[in-house]
Amino acid sequence: MVALGENSHQIREFGVLRERMLRFLVLERGFTVYAVEFGAASGRAVDAWVRGGDGDLDALLMPRADGYPGQSAEGRDTLRWLRAHNTTAPHPVRFTGLDIPAAGGSLAPALEPVATYLAGVDPGAVRYARTALELAQPLSGGSGLASAHARRALGPEPQDRLSATLGRLLNRITAMREIYSQRSGRQAYDRVLGDVWAAWRTDQMQRAMAELLEGAPDPADLAARDRYLADSLLELLDRSAPGTRVVLAAHNAHIQRTANPEGVPLPRVPMGHALAQELGTDYVSVALTSGGGRTVRNLPDPAHPAGMAQSATDAPEAAPDSVEALFSGVPEAPALLDMHALRAHARHHVLPEPTRIRMDDGFLPVPALDAYDAVVNVPHTTLTADLSE
Repeated sequence: MVALGENSHQIREFGVLRERMLRFLVLERGFTVYAVEFGAASGRAVDAWVRGGDGDLDALLMPRADGYPGQSAEGRDTLRWLRAHNTTAPHPVRFTGLDIPAAGGSLAPALEPVATYLAGVDPGAVRYARTALELAQPLSGGSGLASAHARRALGPEPQDRLSATLGRLLNRITAMREIYSQRSGRQAYDRVLGDVWAAWRTDQMQRAMAELLEGAPDPADLAARDRYLADSLLELLDRSAPGTRVVLAAHNAHIQRTANPEGVPLPRVPMGHALAQELGTDYVSVALTSGGGRTVRNLPDPAHPAGMAQSATDAPEAAPDSVEALFSGVPEAPALLDMHALRAHARHHVLPEPTRIRMDDGFLPVPALDAYDAVVNVPHTTLTADLSE
């Protein structure tokens, strides 16, 4: 598995570079799965489209509540290339969404398929899914942050009812595994089990984010989303044929190999740490960052459909202890650093190590020489065409 990161979503250069790297890995190294930070349940229709199915890509990607598409312009171009590639490829590339639904903003994309499935195998259990949908509806928004804002306006009772209902649904699905599998087939059962886990993890993540907004974050609970991301990929590998090779596209904060330290409001166990622990050197983490240019600023805003207002701003100057400072001598072209070699050199000569990497218009604390296998820096960034200056 090769993970390709980015220090901010909605950046044109990162999307273009990741597509070039994907093409190389597919055409020259035989990679056969493209996994993206996109809802797992919604991603099944996108996979069918990438492999030649009918439908409109923009509609399948489910535009966000604030009107922006579910993938950037560059991400959509990558999917169009995959579809064209698959028309003649002897080994078509699969697309898989690996994320909780709607970036954590709604349980509906996961629970609606569950209700449909139960209607066929166990009609008496449909009420669990429908009750969960009704309880979750007031919490729905364009992202997990929007839902966290909504939770702050509710008392604990409706939230506890939702969590309890999801717990009963999860118990029903797992307790009836053999019977459901006989009635629907194991593949359909595994798919719906993943959807129920997605709904449950989403509920837990929303609760943790609401606590974060209240000023009392629990980093262990904040890791609910990253745990689902990691488990989605590991289960994909378990179900796939030997030799399956995955290209993973996600934020730098998700793909890091290291756990986050205690005492910081960050998920304790990022996806990449779980993958590195399970896959070892078969997991390669490549962060993407930049020397400067334009980036996205995200400010929490309870009135915004996505729970945050996005605006364009200049990327901050490279701090002396940042990863970006390492690239100050190559300002004109993309460059790659092998972090293994740099780590060995720095520790042999007892040199200071970078302790943070740019994230949006700030910096993310991270032991970069341990967190990433490589870092690619582009000199200058601009925003995707979907965002106006």
